[in-house]
Amino acid sequence: MARTTLTRGEVLDAAALLVKQHGPAALTMRKLAAELGTAVTSIYWHVGNRESLLDALVERTVQEMGAILPQTPSGGTPGAGRTPAERILSVAGILRRELRDRPHLIAMVHERGLTDRMFLPAQQALVHEVHGAGLRGARAADAVRAIQFQIIGFVLVERNRERSPAQSPAESELWDPANAPHDPPLARALARPADPEHLFQLSVRALVASLLRSGADRPPPAGRP
Repeated sequence: MARTTLTRGEVLDAAALLVKQHGPAALTMRKLAAELGTAVTSIYWHVGNRESLLDALVERTVQEMGAILPQTPSGGTPGAGRTPAERILSVAGILRRELRDRPHLIAMVHERGLTDRMFLPAQQALVHEVHGAGLRGARAADAVRAIQFQIIGFVLVERNRERSPAQSPAESELWDPANAPHDPPLARALARPADPEHLFQLSVRALVASLLRSGADRPPPAGRP
């Protein structure tokens, strides 16, 4: 029996889940109606045609990405990190998680030319923190973009590694300690699977520390404020 009550939010939730799991091609009005246990006409009444539905999903994704705020490492009160560096790391971690959680929806945003608008709130949060660390002008802009590029680039490398075919020979074979007598501990470490979470924290922390330290200490380049 078809459902007698349905909300626009429920339709968008179900549509977003289908896209997250299977990509935009899997999102048909008939499949969505079946998932919700309702008639196709009910879907059209709530969200219009398929293109209107995709537009609504894109807009909601942009809004959700705009809700990114720094949190304490323990997941406490938003904005409560003790230092600008801690809050930048919090924003970076949340942004990475959100990008990884919805790759198909992010791709849809990009295809519609809304990527810059989507990232603006996260940029603004980073601007607030680099200002708090004493950076201004071009130095602050460089720091924000460097951090943003690091996060997005890291996610792209992660996804590429996850989707790549099995490697032969693999790193575990290539880094046999016998082939690196100058540093066997390094070879053993490289032979183990990479820990993306550790590497992300390590790389972003080092980048942020360097940007905030050098940016605050150095004079601006010639011709730049």
